[in-house]
Amino acid sequence: MVKEQYESLKAGQSLRKDLIALKQELKGEEARKELLELLQGDYSLLTGLLHHEEPKVRGNAAIVLGRLLQDEFAAPLYEAYQREEKLFVKSNYLSALAEIDYSAYRSQLEERLKELECYPPKEEEEKHIREELFALRALVHSGQRNQKHRFQGYDETYEIILTTGKQHQEVTAAQVKGGKTVLLKSGVRVITSHIKPILDIPTYREILFPLNIKKLEPEPKAAAKALAKSNLLELLEKAHKAKDSFYFRLDIRSRMPLAKRSDFAKKCSFALEQETNHRLYNSTSDYEVEIRLIEGREGTFLPLVKLYTFKEERFAYRKRWVSASIRPEQAALIVHLSKPYMKEKAQILDPFCGVGTMLIERDRVCPARVMYGIDTFGEAIDGAWENTRLAGKHVNYIQRDFFTFQHEYLFDEIITNMPDRGQKSKEEHDSFYGRFFEKASEILTEEGKIILYSNEKNYVKKQLRLRKEFTLFQEYSMDEKDSYNLFVIGKKN
Repeated sequence: MVKEQYESLKAGQSLRKDLIALKQELKGEEARKELLELLQGDYSLLTGLLHHEEPKVRGNAAIVLGRLLQDEFAAPLYEAYQREEKLFVKSNYLSALAEIDYSAYRSQLEERLKELECYPPKEEEEKHIREELFALRALVHSGQRNQKHRFQGYDETYEIILTTGKQHQEVTAAQVKGGKTVLLKSGVRVITSHIKPILDIPTYREILFPLNIKKLEPEPKAAAKALAKSNLLELLEKAHKAKDSFYFRLDIRSRMPLAKRSDFAKKCSFALEQETNHRLYNSTSDYEVEIRLIEGREGTFLPLVKLYTFKEERFAYRKRWVSASIRPEQAALIVHLSKPYMKEKAQILDPFCGVGTMLIERDRVCPARVMYGIDTFGEAIDGAWENTRLAGKHVNYIQRDFFTFQHEYLFDEIITNMPDRGQKSKEEHDSFYGRFFEKASEILTEEGKIILYSNEKNYVKKQLRLRKEFTLFQEYSMDEKDSYNLFVIGKKN
């Protein structure tokens, strides 16, 4: 195909169509090599198209040149960028330069970036100026990490929201020391001058900072203006002891269609940069701050701020996980709810241990004497060994099927996140639960307990009816839909 497109391009009958086709082909390495071989070092056809009268031909020619990865194209591409008068084409030259060595023009690009950041675009120009700015920043900041701040304001007073599920918020609230708490629908509101110990609470999902405005209009420029006038910058300065610029991303939680939501985010982010005199820079990768806008019933937005500048150590051990892994904060919640039924220095088994999260969190709250973890998935077992080492714990991990597992002594406790049904039929999964309880009865001590997290409530209840050697101590609904439940089960004497 490359040869046919090249020959057609030379004929000049359908330049734009041929360039678009070549552009697509050149995403592959073989196509790139083929075109270079056809060109035989004579690039005049393509570089000449940078002077073509039709802007879209110029723009597509630039992209094709960039995808050929030849550093000698830097000069003609930069010169074309300089003389280009059509704003909607300019970002194409920058995208092409990003593919090759443009270091000879870095200082000029930096100057252009400064110039553009000070330029107030007309409404019809805004989209194209945004695109050019985005491409310029990618070039100027290439190889550099934006993030440079660390949270420093541990001595300040904050209002924060610790997000949780819609169940058991009180478990998180009870762990807050030195702060005023209020339970919310999906979290805990805290006013505190002691934020540092709160960072170590394992049962919340996120820390969010409310602003002094509660409603933003669903119009990008109006929302940006309101954010700029709020205490957003004051919060960032207080938290980081700094008055320079911060890199942010905008997260829109809305019922808007994806395309409309994306357009809103781009326009609002651009306007926020301008309204704050570039104290805030939009970045989709190396951001320090997330500004989250949550749409309410009336169509307005509630703004919340998430900081990525904390030194996150709650689950620093968790370097490895697999798709079926339980969230560590959920494992921590399970352990906190079950703690009254645990005993220290016990012999513990997780028969479906995954990457070890349940055992690690259990041991942090109630230290065990011996812990075993079993799983059939080798990658999970490898991850469990690494995570456990990083947590400073000791667990005996074995890659094996629980139902064939044998051990010389009995266990005081089974704690586990039961596997989802997956491809099993209902009958097969029902049988699986039956086999689990049968095996548990064999390997538990007379006063042994099962701490079971499951989304198959009916199967658990069925086994408790059938197996008289077990009794249900406690049951907790773990989500608002009652899909997942925590069961604390004991063996009868």
